[in-house]
Amino acid sequence: MSLEQYAYIAEIVASIAVVVSLVVVALEIRKNTRQSEIANWNALVDRFNAVYLQTNDIQLANLVAKGRERYSDLTNGEKISFGHYLEQLCIANEGSLIMAEDVVHSRDENLELFRKHIGYHLGFKGSREWYEEFSKVRGFPPKLAAAINDALEQR
Repeated sequence: MSLEQYAYIAEIVASIAVVVSLVVVALEIRKNTRQSEIANWNALVDRFNAVYLQTNDIQLANLVAKGRERYSDLTNGEKISFGHYLEQLCIANEGSLIMAEDVVHSRDENLELFRKHIGYHLGFKGSREWYEEFSKVRGFPPKLAAAINDALEQR
């Protein structure tokens, strides 16, 4: 075999090695992306759990129940506590909007999750009263506010 033939063989082997390397890198990137998506989903679940765990305090649970019935019956201090609880829930739910393009769950599944949660938590008369007052005074970013309003309209 001539030196030229060895060069051609070496070129073919090098080309194959480059393609194999690219495939391995692509698979690793895909694997790491999936791990990041799952970690993000777990962070969202942790956000929900942190908010829900607050109601293990029976006083707060009673306050949430009272506020859901009629926001205007709450004292000023209770309004602050109830409002902070609902605000945290809305912000936790914003994660569903952010992850709507994620592949852990489909876009439609994430949007439906958001609508159901927001519809439930802000669907109570008192919760709705809080949301209307909060929207006038402070409000959420426009995209989140629009999604909340859409969820409430669909309820």
